[in-house]
Amino acid sequence: MTPRAPAMTPDDRRASIIAATLPLLREKGRAVSTKEIAKAAGIAEGTIFRVFESKDALLEATVHGAFDNTALLVELADVDRELPLPERLAAAVTLMQAHLRGVFALMTVLASTGQPMRPPKHDDAAHRRREEATAELDRAFVDLIGDDVDQLRVSPTTFIGYLRMLTLSSVHPMLGGEATSADDLVDVLLEGARQRPTSTRKKKA
Repeated sequence: MTPRAPAMTPDDRRASIIAATLPLLREKGRAVSTKEIAKAAGIAEGTIFRVFESKDALLEATVHGAFDNTALLVELADVDRELPLPERLAAAVTLMQAHLRGVFALMTVLASTGQPMRPPKHDDAAHRRREEATAELDRAFVDLIGDDVDQLRVSPTTFIGYLRMLTLSSVHPMLGGEATSADDLVDVLLEGARQRPTSTRKKKA
């Protein structure tokens, strides 16, 4: 007899419903139905309301979950540390760009349906959580630099601050700038934008 899979804990069930809801919310905004969510999650529709007080409560939790860095931190930890520094950083920036695009896509579809995301709370606890999340992400990037920190002429935290700002601007829909690949972004930040003496140029006759 095949053993039964262990039952989900309440936290696991909550997380699985949020995970199923997020792509639907990005696609349909708040018009998504609990029936569609239940189908995507592989559960009965009534199960949703045993976990969340209402559809609005589920959608609110999903929106907050879109900003959560946990999955991104796991992906960053999996970046191959044996890669050269530019390749390591480009791999990390690619992950960060994907995460930010997901957030911006969600913000865009919610705004287009007339129900934009609520502004974050400005209480001290919320501010502290945002600062901690940013610091945790910065530490993950500093860890990626590792022993190659001696290649930088600024502190690793300063470098990561620049990298974070450039990454954000490279995918922000309101900035309307030229699309920038992770490789190019890292190259410009590490090496600068000036022509290098080793660049290929036509020699004068």
